[in-house]
Parts: sequence; C-alpha cells; structure tokens
Amino acid sequence: MVKNVLVIADIKDDETFALEKAYDLSLPIGTRLEIIKFIHCGDDSQFTVAQQMDQARELLANNIQKIFQDVSEITSKVVNSDNIADWVLEHCRQKNVDLVVKTRHRTESLFHTPTDWQLLRQLSCPILIASHIKWKPEANILLSLDLSTDESQHQQLNKSVLGWGNFWSLAYDHQLHAAYSIPIAKPLLELELVDRHEIEQKKSPKAKEKMAALLAEFEMDTVPGHIGSGPPEKTIPHLAGELHCDLVIMGCMGHHGISSYFHGNTTEKVLHNLRADCLVVKLEQD
Repeated sequence: MVKNVLVIADIKDDETFALEKAYDLSLPIGTRLEIIKFIHCGDDSQFTVAQQMDQARELLANNIQKIFQDVSEITSKVVNSDNIADWVLEHCRQKNVDLVVKTRHRTESLFHTPTDWQLLRQLSCPILIASHIKWKPEANILLSLDLSTDESQHQQLNKSVLGWGNFWSLAYDHQLHAAYSIPIAKPLLELELVDRHEIEQKKSPKAKEKMAALLAEFEMDTVPGHIGSGPPEKTIPHLAGELHCDLVIMGCMGHHGISSYFHGNTTEKVLHNLRADCLVVKLEQD
C-alpha cells in the first residue's frame, strides 16, 4: 500500500520529529523515502544563497545519517521556498507519492490558511500529521468512522480508513479500535436543549449494527467498537486520550474555499484538539 513517502523535514535544524516518524514507518514496510528540507534564504543573511543552501544540505544529511541506519532507499533535497504547500502539491501531482509525512504546524487565523490545512484540503494522497509524542511499543490506533449516512463517498472513506487501519495493524502489530460519534450540534448541548443519554439510547443500536457489519466486511470482527455522541472534534480526541492512542485514522472530504472558513472542516477541527498523530485519508477521485 505504501511504497513512496514524501517527508517534509522540520523547519528548525535541531528538530528531527518528522524524520524519526518516517524512520518508524519505514522499518517494517521497506518504503522509499524522499526527504525535503524547506528553507527561506533571506537577503539580510551574512551568507549568500548558495552558502545557505549548502549549510542546509549538510545539516539535513547529518540528521538523516544520524537517524537512518540504511540510507540506500532515501533521497533528499533542500528547497528554497517559503510556500511549502504549493511546492508539495505540485510535486505530488508530478510524482507517484503514496503518503506525505510532516509534523504539525499550528498558526491558524481567519484569513491565513496554514500549510497543514492547505495540504489536508488539496492533497490527493493520505497525509500523516505527526505530533511530537513518540509512539509506545504496543500502540493503540483509533479508526474514526462516519456512520451517519449511506452516501457512497462517505462509505468509500470509511473503507479507506479501515483498509489503512488493517494495513497498519498487520505491519506493526498494533491494537485497533473503531469509533463513531453520533452527531449532536454543539449549541444544543451547551444550552442543554437535548439529552445526550437519551439520544445515545435511541441511536446507538443502529450505529452498532452498522459498525459491526462494516468491520465484518474487512474481517475485523475482533476490533472493539466505541459509540459516543456529540461534536466529533470533542469526542474523537477525548476517546483517543482515554484509549491512549498514538494514531487516529480518519477520512477527509477535502472541503475548501470560502465555505470552509465559516462552516469548517471536521478533520481540521479534530486535529486542533488532538494530541496523537493523525493519518488523514482522502477520496480516490480527489
């Protein structure tokens, strides 16, 4: 499933979180890694652009050598650009990239779309947004499913999430958990206009039935299922914390444009509150 991985090295030279995550990924599955280091050569520097590029290449090579024992399947490059998202998107359009790995960058405002958000909305391949927390030897992985509709696109995303979860579990021997949050509008909960317990009693049986059927289709009957209720941006991070999950896998419809600023994107909202790593999968036709 994963052959070619594009790794976006950390901006700071003394940070190697993205490389360390890529190293963990590459051990059991023999992936080919392409590591890109972005720098922005300033005119006010005492060094020329060529000197700054050479320094960055040397630092990157040293970090790669320090972390990876076998560098035969690794290529690396230093890029002088302050527009990471545009470069990555164009690069992925031109090359066959199965997965992008980068560490989380959180500087969001109303009229500025951070790199993470641009990649989430526009990348066609999955992206692993990595935290600065190391995985446990026996990690738990949470599969976030959407059982609210039978629409084909949502079903396709659910199957992609389960497919990636199955692949990850077999490759790393990690424990899987499946989760679904019965949607309840946040204002209704805050104003106490609905009874969460009553909604769960009413809708949980059907949700459990749908989850069981979906898991059975992937021969994942032994995977524990968890049904909650409320806004996913609250319930999914909370459950991931309770289960001590190192990774959450979820689908993203890739909404973008002005509507995403005002209506938001569920994946982005979950990421905002999540401490664990997050693998975001997209629709194939995207």
